[in-house]
Amino acid sequence: MENYEQINERVPFEQSLATVDSGEKMVAELTSEKVMYCSMQAETMEEKAKLFKAMNNPEKRIADCINTVIEVQDVYVEVVDCTNQDGEITQCPRVVLIDKNGIGYQAVSIGVFSALKKVIRVFGEPHWEKPLPLMVKQITRGAKQMLTFDVKF
Repeated sequence: MENYEQINERVPFEQSLATVDSGEKMVAELTSEKVMYCSMQAETMEEKAKLFKAMNNPEKRIADCINTVIEVQDVYVEVVDCTNQDGEITQCPRVVLIDKNGIGYQAVSIGVFSALKKVIRVFGEPHWEKPLPLMVKQITRGAKQMLTFDVKF
């Protein structure tokens, strides 16, 4: 994890997770060693422990929360290596949504990553003082299913 930004400093979203307009750009974005984003500012030891728990061992999976609203205040995103059935390794975004109670919800998902970028374009960069109510949805695209969000005010 060398070369990552300090966790307690906000990394501008535009610098760390630029817009994905093409497959080629997405590959370049996801293979960057410096792609990491964290909106949560942790100053006290308790806040740092809460952040570490959300980053390292989130309590819930986003896929288990379909049709459920998550009151999101903060976001953590990093690139992880994924191995497919043929043994090929690709890099994918791992997204952790952190709710108003500090509970982390994780997914390794292009759909969640894409929806999150759109949410941030519309609602601004997290930390949201008033939690953003995101309803987890599963949609079908051809033979594939993917996770996304609806905003429920």
